[in-house]
Amino acid sequence: MTPPQSTQQGFYDFVDDVYSGTVVGLGHSAWYATNLLGQGLRFLTGNKEKTINTDQSTRPDGLKVVGVGYGRTGTYSLALALDALGFPTLHTQHLYENHAIFNNLVKDIFHNSITQNEIIMGSPDYDLLLDSGFTATMDLPFALYYSQIHELYPDCKFILTVRENSEVWFKSWNVMTSSITRPAMYTSWLVTHVKKLEWYMR
Repeated sequence: MTPPQSTQQGFYDFVDDVYSGTVVGLGHSAWYATNLLGQGLRFLTGNKEKTINTDQSTRPDGLKVVGVGYGRTGTYSLALALDALGFPTLHTQHLYENHAIFNNLVKDIFHNSITQNEIIMGSPDYDLLLDSGFTATMDLPFALYYSQIHELYPDCKFILTVRENSEVWFKSWNVMTSSITRPAMYTSWLVTHVKKLEWYMR
């Protein structure tokens, strides 16, 4: 007897979510290992770490496109498309690679919410995005700040991405976040950067 088509599709979606969640989780680990090795090499050779751009002549004059959809709604594919169209895009998946932006969000916003046990939206330093050359963002946390961004950059365009329904989205979201938060929970005591990642994902 052949399983109903909806059951088969649900199984394929689940396998795809597990696969993509595992790839994302492994990607974070691979980046951290590579970054740690790079820091060691820079220390040994005396090379300085790359800093944000301070040349105002090449700095973007504002954010052009912001995704207001949550993760697991196609935001990464859209980020790749925007990059190809000439809009350098900061996606959550690579947020932690941009130290100044990541530290601003973790230390000035997320950590305050965690320690005070309440929702504190705060206001990210959008200049850090522009100083780093980004003209677009996708996924959280900037999807939550569309009102602030619209006020600062009224010409900015906003794109909402969604899934078929909330149940499908949550299953996908839960698989992806679990692949990151659970390893971070058990290793955050060892590495400061992983602790920041745990705060961010919370």
